[in-house]
Amino acid sequence: MSEESEIKTKRRRPSAVPGVSSMALVMFMLGLLSLTYLGFQGISKSLVESSSLDIYFKDSCTEAQVKALESELKKEKWFKSSRFVSREEGMKEMAAGNDSAFMQYVEMNALPLSLELFFKAEFATAAELEKVSAELKKLPITESVVYQKNLLESVNSNIAKIQLTLLGLTLVFIIIAIGLIHNSTRLNIFANRFIIKSMQLVGATHGFIIRPIIGKFIVYTFIAFPISLLMLFGAFRGVHYIWSGFGSIDEITGFIEPVQAVICLAGTLLCGILISAGSAWFSTRKYLRSKIENLY
Repeated sequence: MSEESEIKTKRRRPSAVPGVSSMALVMFMLGLLSLTYLGFQGISKSLVESSSLDIYFKDSCTEAQVKALESELKKEKWFKSSRFVSREEGMKEMAAGNDSAFMQYVEMNALPLSLELFFKAEFATAAELEKVSAELKKLPITESVVYQKNLLESVNSNIAKIQLTLLGLTLVFIIIAIGLIHNSTRLNIFANRFIIKSMQLVGATHGFIIRPIIGKFIVYTFIAFPISLLMLFGAFRGVHYIWSGFGSIDEITGFIEPVQAVICLAGTLLCGILISAGSAWFSTRKYLRSKIENLY
C-alpha cells in the first residue's frame, strides 16, 4: 500500500472524540440533575424532621406521667425522637433568650413540663401532625399542643415544586442527550457506510454487522463515564466561586447517603449504555435498509 493510500485510510477513520465527548456531556447532565435531586431531598428531609410538635402539660402533671406518655409514643410508627424539657431546663432556655431583669419576675413553678416530638420525614405532613395533635389534646394531662404548621406546609410545597422542576429538566436533558448521542452515532456510522454496505453485499447478517458497532459505542460510554465524574466533581466544587451564596459541596452532598450516590451514578452509567447502544442500533439499521445510490 502506498503512502498516499495510507493517508487516505487514516483520514477516513472516524474519530472517537465526538462520541466520547457527547457521552460524557450527557452523563454529566444526568448525574448533575439526579445528585441535585437527592441533595434537595436530603435537605428537605432534614428540615422536616427537625421541626417538632411541642406538648405542654398541666401544672398538676408529674414527670413520671410525662415519661410514661413518652414511652407509649415511642411505639408509634411516626415517632423518630423526643426531648423532655423539665422546669429547670425550661428556666435555663428562657434565661438564655431574655435579660436578667425580666427573669426576676419569672418563677420556676410557673413553667410547665413539656415534651418535644420529632416525626419521621415520611409522616411529617400537616395532615399527620394535625391528627396526632388532636389525639394528644384529648389527654387529661395536656394543656396545649403546638407545632409549626406554616413551616411544614411551606417545606412540603417547595419540595413538590422542586421535584416537578427537576423532573421536567430531566426529561428535557434526556431528549437532548438522545439527540446528541444519536447524531454522534450517525456521523460515526456515516463514515463507515460503504464498509457496512460491502459487508451486507457479501452476505453478512445484520446482527454480525451491528454487534461490533454497538460494542464500540458501549466502550465509548465506559471511557466517558470517568470524564463525566470529573466534570461533576468540578461543577460542585466550582459553583461556590460562581455563586457565593451556595456555600460548598457539603451543602448538598452532605445530605446524600453514599448508597444513594452509588445507585444514582450506576443508574447514570446504565442510562448512557442504553442510549448509546440504542442509538447505534437504530442508526446502523437505517443504513442497512438504505439503497446503494443513497449512500453518496
